[in-house]
Amino acid sequence: MRRKDIDWLRIFGILLLFPFHAARVFDSREFNYIHSDATSLACVTFMNIIWPWFMPMMFLVAGIATWYALQKKDAGQYVKERVLRLLIPLVSGIILIVPIQGYMARLQQGTLNGGYFNYLFTQFFPDFSDISGYRGTFTPAHLWFILYLFVFSCVLLPLFMHIIHAKQKKGIGFIGHLFDKGWFLILLFIPLTISEALPDIGGKNPFFYGLYFTIGFLMASNEESIKTIENIRWWSVGTMALSVSLYLFLQDFAKGFGDFAWQSIILAFARNLYGLSSLLMMLAFAYKYLNRGGKLLEYLNHAAFPVYILHQSVMMVIAYYVLQWPNDMPLQYILIVMLTLIASFALFEAFRHFTPLRIILGIKKVN
Repeated sequence: MRRKDIDWLRIFGILLLFPFHAARVFDSREFNYIHSDATSLACVTFMNIIWPWFMPMMFLVAGIATWYALQKKDAGQYVKERVLRLLIPLVSGIILIVPIQGYMARLQQGTLNGGYFNYLFTQFFPDFSDISGYRGTFTPAHLWFILYLFVFSCVLLPLFMHIIHAKQKKGIGFIGHLFDKGWFLILLFIPLTISEALPDIGGKNPFFYGLYFTIGFLMASNEESIKTIENIRWWSVGTMALSVSLYLFLQDFAKGFGDFAWQSIILAFARNLYGLSSLLMMLAFAYKYLNRGGKLLEYLNHAAFPVYILHQSVMMVIAYYVLQWPNDMPLQYILIVMLTLIASFALFEAFRHFTPLRIILGIKKVN
């Protein structure tokens, strides 16, 4: 079984990367590979609004998809598919695609020594001093998502197989039944917030995202869960509307305090209540209105993963040149988004016809 509503949410997440990463070019809070001297409050506000649910959505829908994948594959087949679809594109991408971003960063910052290949072997691969890569050092860049997804898929596989076998023998069990209770689904924001207190890697917390991945799997394991999510959709809308206001207010209120100050802790709970309620709302309305396919969905499903791999390196090249044009920030932003979107899909169309490039980008062969 394939959930078309989940496919649409995944595609929505991939397409949202374009305006999100373009906004990072004009971010006043944090540096980026390519960064404008002019910053934008609108871009910062946009990122603040989508950040609490954006990447969590990607891991949540990946967890849901994993349940359905394991209904058709045994553990060995699943791991083989994960190696082909995740590990090979991850390694290939870090070697062939990601360094372009660091090269463009050093080009803009005036710290480039020599040409591209000299940069690869003297400035990118040997330098692990800043894993963000914003200064041109080694980084997995946006492919951290694929890295985490591969690790979660392998590490959590024994647990997931145990859940599947237990359901076949004994039914869904106590924990599984909790996922068709609306109150329980909303209260999941509490363990999600607590998981953020655990160690992260370069600002990306594997415990937090791994928990979202597991929640997605457990939601899918209980067929009644999506019906409950649909039934509480207006509660989710109301919770989202209230919590987003509280979250945005607390961002200023908690500014300057340490991670474990009470102000920051309250902010973390508000942020995750907003993020989770937003996702429950999206799952409900996607299930109600987007549970249909067609040729467009089929094409976008095929294109989404390779476009994800390509898009940020393409964007940094385009942003470097667009920022040299007249200083019209809204026009620059629109050009960066649209030109990157067009170029990324054009490269997908060009690459998908060649077997080696299909393997590198994890493109499934379509008969």
